[in-house]
Amino acid sequence: MPPSDPSLPNPLNKKQQKQERLKAQAIASGDWYIWIHIFAPIFITAISFCTSALDNIPDSVFSGAGISLLLIDRRMLKLRGITPPHWGWTLLSLPYILIRCNILKKSKKAFWIAVTIIGISIALSVFTLTMQNQLYNDFKKNAPASITQMLHAPSTPQPYRDATCVTLSGLKDFIENRITCTLDNGEKISVSFLEIDDENTYLTWEPYNKTTPGEVNGNAPTSVLQLK
Repeated sequence: MPPSDPSLPNPLNKKQQKQERLKAQAIASGDWYIWIHIFAPIFITAISFCTSALDNIPDSVFSGAGISLLLIDRRMLKLRGITPPHWGWTLLSLPYILIRCNILKKSKKAFWIAVTIIGISIALSVFTLTMQNQLYNDFKKNAPASITQMLHAPSTPQPYRDATCVTLSGLKDFIENRITCTLDNGEKISVSFLEIDDENTYLTWEPYNKTTPGEVNGNAPTSVLQLK
C-alpha cells in the first residue's frame, strides 16, 4: 500500500462532515433569520388587517417566535465561526440587533430599520386602541337604551322581560365582542354584535352563561343600535 501524501488533508470523520455541512448552510443562510425577525411585526399586522385568524393567539406566542428566531440566528453565527451576542440578549430585540451589528462590524442599517418598524407598530397600536376606546365610549353611551328596548319585547322570557340595562363590561370585552350587561334586577345577559356597517350596529343577546361569558349563539332577539 503506497504511503499517503502528507500534503493532502486527512479525510473528515462523520462528525466533522456534519459540522462542515452545518457551517456551509449557516453561511448560505446569511442574515435571513435576523431580517425575518425584524420584519415580522409588519407581516403580523398585515395578516391581522386581512383576517381574524390571529385574534385568538396569545401575544406570548408571537414573543416566543421572535426569541426563537434570534436564538436560531445566534446559532448560525456560531456555525460561521463568529462569537454571537450573549443568549440573554435574545430577550431584548433591539439591544441584540445593535450588538450583532457591532460584532459583525457592519452598518447599523438593520438596527435602525428595526427601530423604525417597532416605532410604527407602537404608533399603530396606540391609534387602534384610541379608536376602539372612542367606539366603546359611544357604545356605552347608546347601547343601554337599545338593550332595554330588546328586553321589553313581548317575547322576552322572565326574569329578563321589562328589565333595564344598568352597566356594561369593559373595553376588553367590547374588543373581543363578549359584552356582559348587568340588569337592574341583578340578572346578567350576554350581548354581541351581529354586524357593523357605516351607520348601524346590530345587537343580539341571550342569558348570561358562567362557563362561556359573553358568548351569544345568534338565536336570540335582535335590535338595531345606531352609534352617533
